[in-house]
Amino acid sequence: MLGRTMTDVSFAHRRATLAAFGLVARGRHLFLPAAGLLAVLLMLLTRWFWWVAGGTMAVLTVGLYGLSVVAILLYHPRELCARPALGAFEAPLNPNRALLAGAFTFMGTTVLVLQPGAQSQVARVVALVVLAVVTAGLWYLGWRWNGVRLTAGGLTDHQPFGSLFVPWAAFAGHDPAVPIGRNQLALYFDRPELVVRRGYRPGSTHYLTAGADADLLARVIAEYVAEPARRAAIGSETELRRVL
Repeated sequence: MLGRTMTDVSFAHRRATLAAFGLVARGRHLFLPAAGLLAVLLMLLTRWFWWVAGGTMAVLTVGLYGLSVVAILLYHPRELCARPALGAFEAPLNPNRALLAGAFTFMGTTVLVLQPGAQSQVARVVALVVLAVVTAGLWYLGWRWNGVRLTAGGLTDHQPFGSLFVPWAAFAGHDPAVPIGRNQLALYFDRPELVVRRGYRPGSTHYLTAGADADLLARVIAEYVAEPARRAAIGSETELRRVL
């Protein structure tokens, strides 16, 4: 009985963690400005409450960084999101980039309020410039939606600086997508010449990070490759319920 209770508690804790990650991903346009405002507020409070404000910024830096790592490892929800206006299904966005952007925001304000010695002024300026550039880049990555989108025309893997488009006709008829671990897919093509890469999208055209549970996405891809008549319904809530 005790073992079953512990299992139930662990399962509930995991579900709550995944739900929180999903909330951050969907609410990233609120999360990031809130993190920025809190970082500025704590930076101002260091004038009167240095240890409290500085310690809070340090804890938030480490905590958000740790959560970003946990999100990469654990957040692979077995779901897709319907986008009727786009006629598309999208894989859920992983919140790791938004969490990492928040961590670097607090790290930057922590470095900004440190009182360096005269001999370390140059190093401090260099560190601040590097942190500013990295943080701005992470905000850009955390703000945008990136991931896998399925439409009636095919699969698109949107990345920050480029994309990969695979029309359904390009996929292999047998095992077009094979899961690799929890969140990666290997793609197989019968007509690779139809695959289109736009912009800067590093890595092979045969591999992508799924975002959603890889087994689910592989099954859905295989289904639409095998049953072309179903593709027109992609994006509808009714079709989403069917594939899930």
